[in-house]
Amino acid sequence: MKSTSPQGAFWVGLAVAAGLSGAAWSQQPKPAIPQFPPGPDFPGVAGSAAENARITALCGRNRNANDGYSPTPAFPGQTRAPILRGTQGYAVQSVARIDRPFGADFLPDGKMLISFRNGGMRTVSREGVVSDLLANVPEMVQPRLGSGMYDVLVDRDFARNRTIYFTYHTRFAADAKAMGRIASARLSTDEKSLENVKVLREGADIQPRRIVQARDGTLLIMSAGDLADVGPDPQTLSTQAGKVLRINADGSIPKDNPYVGDAQANPAVWALGFRDIHAALINPATGELWAAENRPMGGDVLNVIRRGKNYGMSVVGYGRQNSGALINGGKTAQAGIEQPLYWWTPSIAPSGIMAYTGQAFPAWRGNLFIGAMSGQQLVRLQMKGERVVGEEKLLMDRCQRIKLVKQGPDGDIYVLTDEMAPNPNEILRLVPAKGVPAPRQPAVKP
Repeated sequence: MKSTSPQGAFWVGLAVAAGLSGAAWSQQPKPAIPQFPPGPDFPGVAGSAAENARITALCGRNRNANDGYSPTPAFPGQTRAPILRGTQGYAVQSVARIDRPFGADFLPDGKMLISFRNGGMRTVSREGVVSDLLANVPEMVQPRLGSGMYDVLVDRDFARNRTIYFTYHTRFAADAKAMGRIASARLSTDEKSLENVKVLREGADIQPRRIVQARDGTLLIMSAGDLADVGPDPQTLSTQAGKVLRINADGSIPKDNPYVGDAQANPAVWALGFRDIHAALINPATGELWAAENRPMGGDVLNVIRRGKNYGMSVVGYGRQNSGALINGGKTAQAGIEQPLYWWTPSIAPSGIMAYTGQAFPAWRGNLFIGAMSGQQLVRLQMKGERVVGEEKLLMDRCQRIKLVKQGPDGDIYVLTDEMAPNPNEILRLVPAKGVPAPRQPAVKP
C-alpha cells in the first residue's frame, strides 16, 4: 500500500489528535495549495519511460510500471501524444475531506451530491460543509471489490421534478447473489433524504458503473464485464455484462434501441464489447456518448460510443489480460470492430471525464479532462474533432488516485480523489491562479 503523503499524514495526525472524524474533520480549516504557473507538470511524452520515472520519483512507487508491451497504433496520434506546454495557470484548493467516493453531480443550489463506495450519499457545499448521510438510501450489504454504491446523476429537469438517478451493485442479504440496480428517487426539499425510490432496472449480469442522461432524456448505463481475465460476456448480446445499456427514465426500453425485436439479444443493449467504463459523458458539442474505459493491463481507451457498435473486448485490444496473456494473441484490429480514438499503455485507469465549457479557464475551453486512478494524475486532452493532438499531466505532484472530475456551476473544476484507508479522500477545486487568496498556515504543525 502506498504510504500517506506528508500532507495526508499531517491531516490524519491532526484529526486523531483533535478527536475528529467524518464531517467534523472535513470542516476544519484547510490551507490552500500553492499556485501552479503555466507549463507542464511533466515534460515529455505520455506513457513514456520518462513519465514512469517522474511518477516514481514523486510518489515513491509507480502503479503503472511499463511491462514493455507496445503494440502498433492503427493511425498516427492514437497513443502517446506530445505533452502540452500549458498556458493556463491554476491553483488547487482543498474543499473537504470525505469518505471514499464514487459518483457526484451538482444540484441547482451549487451543492455537490456525492455517492460513496461503501454506501450512502451526502451533500457538500461550496464552502466544504459536509451533510449527514441522506436517509432512505439503499443499504450496501458486504461491499467488496467490484460491488457497492456507484454513480449518482441529477436529472436535467431537477428544478421541476427533484429527480435523481443512481446505480449500485450489492447483495440484499449476506448469502444472496449480488445484483446490480439502476434506480430513481426524489430528493426531499430539505435535501436530507430520498423519497419515492424506484428500481428502474436490475440484474445479476449488471454492474452499473456510470450513468448519463442523453439529450433525448434516455439514460445510458455503463455495465462492467468480468474484471478478471475477460471472457465472452462483452460479445454476448443476451447478457447485459460488458455493455452500454439504454433505458427510458421510467425504466422502459426505447423502441429505437438497436436490438429490440432480436430474440437472442437483451433489448436494453445499446453497444457492446466493453470491460469496465468508469468515465462517461454526453459531449456538449455533439450530443454523443464519449467514454474512457479501463482495460486489464494497458490499452485503456477513449471512445465515441455509437448505437449498435462493437468496441472489441475481448476480441481485440492494445493491452494484456490480468494474467499477462495477450488479448486474443495480440490482435488489435478486426473488421466490424471500432478503433479507439486514443489509448494508453501502460494503464492510467481512467475514471471520470469532463469536457470543459466554462469561462474560468479560457485556455482549456473545449478540452477533455480525465481522472486517472492508478495513473495518479488529472489528464487534459486537447482535441481536434475526434483526434487527440496533445496531452497534459496535471496534479502529478499530489500522488493521489483521482476518481472523478466535474465542472462546477461556477466554472471551476472539481476533482474527487480515490485513496484507500487510512489515507483521506478530498474534494479539490481548481481555480484560476489570478486572485487566489494567499495560503493560510495550519494551526498545528506536523
